[in-house]
Parts: sequence; structure tokens; C-alpha cells
Amino acid sequence: MAFFLLRNRSGMALVLALLAVSFLVAVTVRLSTSVNGQVQAAVNQSRSVRLDAMLLSGLNLARAALLADQQNSEGNLSDSQFDKWGQLDSALLSQLFTGSLDIAVTDLSGRLQVNALVWTEKEKQAWKKKQKGKNKKKDPTKLQRTLWQRFLLLEDLGIEDIDEDQVAVMLDSLQDWLDPDDEEKENGAEKDYYQSLDPPYVPTNGPMPLVEDLVLVKGWENMLYSTLQKKEHSASRLIAYLTNGEQPGMVNINTAPALVLEALHPEMTQELAAAMISYREDEENKEMLTQASWYKNIPEFPGNISFDQALVTTTSNIFKITVTATEKGLQRTGQGIIQRKENQEQVLLYWKIQ
Repeated sequence: MAFFLLRNRSGMALVLALLAVSFLVAVTVRLSTSVNGQVQAAVNQSRSVRLDAMLLSGLNLARAALLADQQNSEGNLSDSQFDKWGQLDSALLSQLFTGSLDIAVTDLSGRLQVNALVWTEKEKQAWKKKQKGKNKKKDPTKLQRTLWQRFLLLEDLGIEDIDEDQVAVMLDSLQDWLDPDDEEKENGAEKDYYQSLDPPYVPTNGPMPLVEDLVLVKGWENMLYSTLQKKEHSASRLIAYLTNGEQPGMVNINTAPALVLEALHPEMTQELAAAMISYREDEENKEMLTQASWYKNIPEFPGNISFDQALVTTTSNIFKITVTATEKGLQRTGQGIIQRKENQEQVLLYWKIQ
């Protein structure tokens, strides 16, 4: 009997010991998993901090290139793909990090500028003065509106079911959104219209900070991203041709997309726009790109087509900077908008890390 009790107790002790060991093993595994997770999270956080530092380094390198380009212009500033900002080599900067860095600077001054559709009288006078008397009788907002009308009605743009009436609604509404008053244009919309929507909101009655805000404007709701690819060369998004740059709203023909070039004159064609792009991409023509009339040197360009000099330029003042940093499988991208002023001041209008 005593032997049975002793053996029973020994068995119980063994079971308890096994249970204790199992419990300790479970706790150890759980603790190890938690520690490993925290260590990995710390490693990822460390990499994320380094990636953010790389993005800021890339942004500052691009800004330095834009400033250097402006400082070295020697009074004859022009912007094209041959400038240093257009050919940045981030390999040297990448050597400072364990990952890789890619930097791209895109000139936005070749696009149509949303805020140029409405000008104050002060801005109009300053613009006319800068034009050196050549366009004193011209209204810059009317020139801009005509440009936008031609652009939106381009067949090559591929917007489905658009006509002159729809364009009138879009442009009147946009001008109402931008101007400071509450006087509604014939086809436009002011505060009362937007307050009647669900949910209601209020127009800015001033410059548009982000071009994406166009979706809030009457007539633009289903247009900004709805361009159809009817032809292979057509873009899928109208927004790709627009920017929210400040005045003077002139198009840099050295960097403008083909469809914007087509809109600069009623007799422009897809073929002529392609000829312009081919000419400006030839490095042998680099020196010619400082003059806003360089397109007249193209052999096949018709002599009767002359762009309004109040609409075209060869200089740029607004740029998009895209920086992508990669390290050990992790990748982050930052995008920013830089406005470059004549006094060599730079303004960072927008910066977002994705």
C-alpha cells in the first residue's frame, strides 16, 4: 500500500513537473515571439527613419539643382530637359546610404495653369508692363480662356461627349470659383449652388491650392479623371495636363506635352506638335530653345502659324519633385511642388510622403 502511494505521488510529481516545464516553454516562446516582433518593429522603424532622411536629402538635392540652374542663367534663363535639374544623377547621393535613391524633377510650367483664368487688376497691369507694351490691349484672362477652350475640345484629348456648351459650364464655373465676388456667370455657379448640394460646401473665391480641388467645381466632377483612351497617344487623365501654378500662366513650349502644344493655335495638329517635340529633344538645337519662337526653325512648320507671345515662354517657375528611397525591401516615395521665384527664392508649396 505504501509503495502504491509513493509511486502515485511520484507520478503526480512527474505530471506537475511536465506541466510546469510546458508552461515555462509556452511563456518562453510567447516572450521570444513578442521580443522578436518588437525587435523587427524597431528595425523597420529605424529603416523608415533612414528612408525619410533619404527622401529629404533627395528633395534638397533637387532644390539645389533648380537654384544652381537659376543662378547660372546669366540673365538668359530658359528651361528644358537639358538643364541639370532634368538630368539629376542621384548615384553620388546614394553612396551616403545603404539603399538606393531615385530623383525626378518634372517641369509643370508646360501645363495649363488653373489659377491663371482669373486675375486681379493689379496682376493684369503688372503682366502688361512685363510684356513691354506688346500686348497692352489684350486681356490675359481672355487669352487664357480661349486657350482652355481649344484644349478641352481637342479631339485627341478624347473626352467623351464634350461640346462647347459643356466647356462653357466648366470654365464659367471655374472662374466663379476663383474670383472674389459672388456674381454668378451665365453658365457658372456661386455659393448658393454649392450650399444646395449634399453635403454642402463653400467655394474658395480665390486661388486653388491643389489642382485636385477641381472635382469640387460644377461641371468638373466627372471630367478630371474621365479622359478616355480613344487613341494610343491619348492620356487617361485630364489632370495630367493641369497645374495650379501662379501667374503669369504662360506655357513653356520647351516642356509642354503634345496636347498642350496642339491647343496653342487653332491650326496646330498632332503632327506639328510631334515635330516640335522631336526638334526640342535634339541636343543640337539646345541653344535655340532660349527663344520662344524656336518652332519657326522647324522645316515643316507652316509660316502662317505663330503662337501668341503672351501665352508662350521658355522659362519655368513651378516644378514637381518625386523622390523614391529603397532599402532592404522597404520603399517610400515623397512628392513635392516647388515654386521658383525671380528673386531666386524657392517656396515649397506641397510635400507628402506616401
